[in-house]
Amino acid sequence: MIPVKLTPKNFLSYGEDVPALDFTQFHVACLSGANGQGKSALLDALTWSLWGEARKGSQERKADSGLLRTGKEDMQVEFVFDLEGERYRIIRTFAQSGKSSKAGLEFQIYDKTKNEYVSLSCPSTKETQDKIIKILRLDYQTFINSAFIIQGRGNEFSKKTARERKEVLSDILGLSRYDNLAELAKSYLREINNTIMAKDSRLEYIAQELIQIDFYKSRINKLTDDHTRIAKEITEKEVQVTKLREKVNSLKNKGERADELARAIDQQRREIYQKEKEIDAKKEEIADCEGVISQKEAILSRFNDYQRINKENTDLTSKLREARKVEEEKNLIEKKIESERANLVVDLRNKEDRYRDLKIKADQGEKNKAELPDIEKKIEEIKSLEKESEEIHEKGNAINLDLANIKTKIDGSEKDIENNKEKIRLLKEDSEGVCPLCETKLNAEKKSKIEANLDKEININLASIEDLKKEEEVANAEREGLVNKWKEIKEKIGDKDVWQQRLTRIQLECKESAQATNMLIDLQAEIDGIKNILGDFAYALEEHKKLKELKELIKTIGYDEARHFQVSNEIEKLHDAPINKMKLEEAEKKFDSLKETLDRWQKDYQQKKSDIETSEKIIYEIKIELEGLSTLQGELSQEEGSLKQQLTQKEEILSEKGGYQSKYDQCLKLKEEKNKMGKELEGSYKEKNIYEKLIIAFGKNGIQALIIENALPEIEEEANNLLAKLTNNSTQVAMESLKDLKSGKLKETLDIKISDELGVRDYELYSGGEAFRIDFSIRIALSKLLARRAGTKLRTLIIDEGFGTQDEEGLENIVEAIRSISDDFDKILVITHLDTLKNAFPIKIEVTKYPETGSKYKIVKN
Repeated sequence: MIPVKLTPKNFLSYGEDVPALDFTQFHVACLSGANGQGKSALLDALTWSLWGEARKGSQERKADSGLLRTGKEDMQVEFVFDLEGERYRIIRTFAQSGKSSKAGLEFQIYDKTKNEYVSLSCPSTKETQDKIIKILRLDYQTFINSAFIIQGRGNEFSKKTARERKEVLSDILGLSRYDNLAELAKSYLREINNTIMAKDSRLEYIAQELIQIDFYKSRINKLTDDHTRIAKEITEKEVQVTKLREKVNSLKNKGERADELARAIDQQRREIYQKEKEIDAKKEEIADCEGVISQKEAILSRFNDYQRINKENTDLTSKLREARKVEEEKNLIEKKIESERANLVVDLRNKEDRYRDLKIKADQGEKNKAELPDIEKKIEEIKSLEKESEEIHEKGNAINLDLANIKTKIDGSEKDIENNKEKIRLLKEDSEGVCPLCETKLNAEKKSKIEANLDKEININLASIEDLKKEEEVANAEREGLVNKWKEIKEKIGDKDVWQQRLTRIQLECKESAQATNMLIDLQAEIDGIKNILGDFAYALEEHKKLKELKELIKTIGYDEARHFQVSNEIEKLHDAPINKMKLEEAEKKFDSLKETLDRWQKDYQQKKSDIETSEKIIYEIKIELEGLSTLQGELSQEEGSLKQQLTQKEEILSEKGGYQSKYDQCLKLKEEKNKMGKELEGSYKEKNIYEKLIIAFGKNGIQALIIENALPEIEEEANNLLAKLTNNSTQVAMESLKDLKSGKLKETLDIKISDELGVRDYELYSGGEAFRIDFSIRIALSKLLARRAGTKLRTLIIDEGFGTQDEEGLENIVEAIRSISDDFDKILVITHLDTLKNAFPIKIEVTKYPETGSKYKIVKN
């Protein structure tokens, strides 16, 4: 992984619009600046973008909220890097509002054909993070234990237990893939064991089933013979039953024929009775027609009178309809005129109400204009105080960071003093001139020299602690002053929202007042115009004209209501004349037809009586034949019952035979399955043996142990080469992966043995400067190992460590050591505030923090 570009936004001390840090401009660079300016924050941005991890407080579960710039609600880091010929981009975001927060993660790859980034993100943030770690083959803990020497944690690897060191080394070497392979082999082994267990159980079941195969075969043969016998008997019985059924059916058909004839006779008798009534009715109808025809002259005279009076009535009715139509139109015109007048009255009232409302608004505007300047002045004062409060907040955050750094330095110096005092005590307690730490013999001169060096280191640390405590007192005093001032400002701006709402309301009312004044003039003119129209009746002019015309038209129609009443009474007296005229015409028309119909009905009546006599004779003959049906049906029922029993017996034989045949066929299949499964089981046992061996081979004591054992000499060599340059060949480290136990057995471990001119000593007994050189050498060795291993794909080294424990010669040796390993990494970044180191590298990235905008950086060539 080679960094290309890093862009933070609202991250720790970095604010908005921070330009991207371009890593392509340097190979080896020094990131410099005073304490608390934001050097380490850039590296926190890098690790947070990749893994969502960075520095955090001891009480924080995740670093997110602690990394958000004070006073901001969201932050973002964009990181672009190259990996194995591909370019990737990660955009990680975090937003916080009150007690709720939301995190986001976008992972992309650059598509050269489309000339744009394409998303690789998964549905969830966790899945996307796992994908990033899988592509990098590196997690956060492995990174900070190897390629990233983080501030205050340079001894991260050295201080770990042997087991933890071994886990870190396993991650660096990419041994987790062997754990995955071991788990995969275990998974396959479980599947094979389940398969073997299932097949053994199946073979046991097959053996039990095959015991019955001979019994099944004998039963099948016996049931086949029984089926042949019963089938022959059923065939004979079916022939006998068929003959009897045909005789019974023939007689039943005749019985049904007799029933049909009886029903037909009943129907014909009902028809004869109905026909008699129809003939009588037809005779009466003929007599009525003869009576109407005899009154022909009187009927025609009354009908002519009716036609004359009805014509006069029709004319009067037509005039009435015309007059009513004109009257309806007249009423409609009158309604329109009244509606127009009502609309004008309503419009007048609305405009008068509107005029009164606008007059009130116009009067209110003059009052508000006098109050507006005072309120605007108050708002400006509040904005000025808010700006001052934000500046105080930024200063307070910077002081808090400085106090935390001072506390860390004091704790480190006090620990070094205690360690050196313990070393002096051990030297003084020994009276025989033997070093109590490494059992090396010491002369008086050498012993005095060691004690003097330790006293010197103690005095230096004490002086440093005193200076730091003075800085701490000054910072605390400054912070207390800022807190008091911030509280005072907060109290003054507490009613900001009230003043702002008041200003908005008055501005709006002034605007509405001006608009109301302009509208009053036009509205008064409209009110006067409506009053004039109503007073002069100057509305609905066309309707008034039309109303006058309709009144004249009603007079010219000439409708006589009295004559119309008289005509209606005369028509009522002659109301039956049209009906009698129609009856006469109908009687003359159908008289001959009625006589012909009567003759036809009388002939049909005689034919039906003859048909009834014939049907009754046929019914009598059928009843004689049906007397033997009962005996024949009893015989058929007995034979059908016997046939049904034989068919049931046949089905039972077939069912039983089918059951035994199915079991016999199953046994034959089981026999084949047994032979095939035996061969498969043999292959499964072979696979089981292979996977059991693979689990051991891929385990911690197999290939992984061999790889670690082979890697240790490489780490020792790299570390000792650097130590030789840093200590003038006076210190060496050795790593042991096996340890002798009292029982005589060996135990796997990963111990670090450190030796110098005094012999082998524990890590804790070395001074702060010595321990730093040892930690630095081991961590660089781990980083080079990480860079050379193809599995982790990391060729970047970052050193964010305090070099204050080193003297001038030590610093020169460290610079020389970094230069010597520069070809092993594509990017090396050293973070320091020491002037000696700032100018030791070709490229310098200077970081400065500004109170208003936050931290800024610039790249400078030395």
